[in-house]
Amino acid sequence: MIRLPAYLLMVVCLLTAPAFADEGYDITFESLLNEMADRTAVAQWPEHEYKALLASSYNRATKTPDDPNGWFANGDTGYVIREETNNGRRELVMMEHDGPGVITRIWVPFFFGSFNDRTGETVRIYLDGNPEPVIETNLIGLIREEWKVKSPFSHITPRAGDLYLPIPYGKSCKITVENRAFFYNINYRAYLDKDVKVQTFSEDLIDKHTETLEQVGRELLKPTAPDGQSEQGLKESIAAGGQANVELPKGSNTIQQLTFKLDAEDLGQALRSTVVEIKFDGKTTVWCPLGDFFATVRTVEPYNTWERDVMKDGTMVCRWLMPYEKTATLTLHNLGEQQVKIEARVGSSPSKWTGRSMHFYAAWTTLGPLPPNPKKDMNFVEIKGKGIHVGDNIAVVNPNWAWWGEGDEKIYVDDDFERNFPSQIGTGTEDYYGWAGGRHPTREDEFHVPFLANVRVGGEPMPDQQEGTTIHTRGYNTCTRTRALDANLFRERFKFDMEHWNFSQGRTHWLHYAKAAFWYAAPGSTHNREPMPDAVAQALETPESIEAVVLARVEADLFRIEDAIDFETLKTRSVPDHTRAHVHTYTENSDGSRFNRDTLLFFQHAKHGDSFEFTITEQYKQRDITLYMVKSWDFGVLDIYVNGKKVKEGWDGYSAAVSASGAVELGKHKPDGNLIRIKFVVTGKHKDSKGTFLGMDCFVLE
Repeated sequence: MIRLPAYLLMVVCLLTAPAFADEGYDITFESLLNEMADRTAVAQWPEHEYKALLASSYNRATKTPDDPNGWFANGDTGYVIREETNNGRRELVMMEHDGPGVITRIWVPFFFGSFNDRTGETVRIYLDGNPEPVIETNLIGLIREEWKVKSPFSHITPRAGDLYLPIPYGKSCKITVENRAFFYNINYRAYLDKDVKVQTFSEDLIDKHTETLEQVGRELLKPTAPDGQSEQGLKESIAAGGQANVELPKGSNTIQQLTFKLDAEDLGQALRSTVVEIKFDGKTTVWCPLGDFFATVRTVEPYNTWERDVMKDGTMVCRWLMPYEKTATLTLHNLGEQQVKIEARVGSSPSKWTGRSMHFYAAWTTLGPLPPNPKKDMNFVEIKGKGIHVGDNIAVVNPNWAWWGEGDEKIYVDDDFERNFPSQIGTGTEDYYGWAGGRHPTREDEFHVPFLANVRVGGEPMPDQQEGTTIHTRGYNTCTRTRALDANLFRERFKFDMEHWNFSQGRTHWLHYAKAAFWYAAPGSTHNREPMPDAVAQALETPESIEAVVLARVEADLFRIEDAIDFETLKTRSVPDHTRAHVHTYTENSDGSRFNRDTLLFFQHAKHGDSFEFTITEQYKQRDITLYMVKSWDFGVLDIYVNGKKVKEGWDGYSAAVSASGAVELGKHKPDGNLIRIKFVVTGKHKDSKGTFLGMDCFVLE
């Protein structure tokens, strides 16, 4: 007799429970709840195929990769399908689908428009063409456990929340928000068989299936350890460059659980340089650093999710099912320079390999450090074949205090490649992983729920700060997402990209990435992620090591004007209080011109009559002064003075695009005492200019 794992027994019991009015349907509200807690659901090809889609507020300027400005457009807020009037109300359509499907996840921030607005608008969900909504409630309340369901079906995260309650429909779905839209992401399934019978959601189903909701909720929040399995393992020290193997039972079996615990003098390095490799039926399908597999990089970060746990003592547990037909071998490689001690346990049980069975895959890649520009799409994985994408991690090494995110996910499935446009475009990295912007994140924003975790948020001190002081996101920033009902099904091809869209544009604000992807695939599939043994053998990246690399590259690549002094380096300056000064980085302008050290000083909100004076001290000889100014589409006309004497009248700062002015000769001038003062006065603007702002690059004293 084969003993079923406890969670499968629970699923069997739920599936055989009274179905109330659910008979006659292929897919019901209750069957979808059960599927959320059924680990076999994503480990085999589903009986009813679907395409996973996303409706979001992404910037509609994103149209083609041939237009970099539009393709990487930010400001992903307020965009909707259309506006309509229902019963005298202004409603904005966020999502619309004709055909049978399921809403699998709704994410929105817990603020609306302004960070201080926690009220939001009314959301309405219309199903099967019914003019009356099946759900009508406050949008923020829907994801804050203020509606009909609590965690894990509705839960709050830092500055956001998610609704994971499945909302099935048999014919169509439309979701609107009243009056105005903000940020939103709505994941849903579109079933490919239009004749599949799907039970349409109604609120009374929640009351009818209270017991199922409670049982599934308990399982998601506190997963049951599998039983009835045989266990293989090892406990040994692996020398540098060595490896250890775990042979698993032959024949058709399924790995139910993996457990690891690692110890080394430099544990952070060991988490990266110790690699788990698994061969199923003679093919390596898992190759990933152990720490990256568990989204705990450089330090052990405890968290609990549906498929993985990391304990305070460093024990790491994985519950993704891993079926195989004939053979399986787990190998642990020590690719570092130190000895590591490791405990590993593999629990498995007999199973049946069928035409729907698939192998589990995990692949890892690293990239960087990358400068803020140009923006680019970073690839997690591209797969050819048939399978299901079930999760991913991202680890960002940020050497800066500033926020690093903003990149949208772009997911291509099957016919998306012919259209050269993804069927899923999101609104930002933090949104994809279930939290939100609104303020600079700190370690207080770390969280974990069944399908999402913000495992680590920087928190490392800057080099020149007092020990123990933490600055925001400097350090490792690690997020993970697991997919259940929102898993991505693909029949022929799949690609998962995320934008490298660094919100911080400082010249030295480069980022380093490590990414892991997890999926199931049928035999014969291929992917683009080869093992990277050299990368994991290298010293683990740190903020300090990234800084050293970046500074060397930046200094080597800077454009320089000989003997120039940047205006932004002058500490003595007199400017109007209502203006704002910004130091901007430009590596190359559209006309090919460049600024000294690729930076400029820009004054916003300048208006007619404003004056800006800079003082250069320790000057004792006559100087020949040459200015290098900035021109732009919203810059004004200036009079320029040296030591109180007007030397340029009506200098025009307008240009259709940001550009360097070239040399502006001011002539020879004697110091006033030991000072030279350069003053700019705004006197007007060009007829085509949009403003009276101003900017300066540098000056040279001969």
